[in-house]
Amino acid sequence: MPIIPVSMTSAREHFEELLRVHAPYLDPKGFQFTADWEYEETLQSVQDHKYLVNERIPYEISLEEAFFSWHENVYHPVSQAIEDEGLEAFFPEATRGELFLWVSRHWHFLESEAGHPVSAWKAARSYARRFGSGFLGRVLLRIRSLAA
Repeated sequence: MPIIPVSMTSAREHFEELLRVHAPYLDPKGFQFTADWEYEETLQSVQDHKYLVNERIPYEISLEEAFFSWHENVYHPVSQAIEDEGLEAFFPEATRGELFLWVSRHWHFLESEAGHPVSAWKAARSYARRFGSGFLGRVLLRIRSLAA
């Protein structure tokens, strides 16, 4: 069963329903986006993760297991890196969900470019340096570079 919406409900409503049913322990506030396609991209990330996990094991994991594994192995490390690196200061208008998507895309780009794994923290820091514009973020970056 695809988890990308096929009905007339919005991607946001579909995403929130999937969280409510399959991952009630996840706080929907951590997944606030400004566009429906961002909910769809996040659902696609869960579906891709489910596929990759299923490729490595002899049985198919449930959607509940996929959400849990995705949260622990994809969302949480990126979200923690966003928090640790203070990305909210670099992107004051962005939601946590948007930062997750942006850093995730950048992380994938960095790994493709480097040809080897890159940490979520390195991806978050790189994203802030390349694209961040918030005043507080620039001050934070300056302090960190002086302390290093």
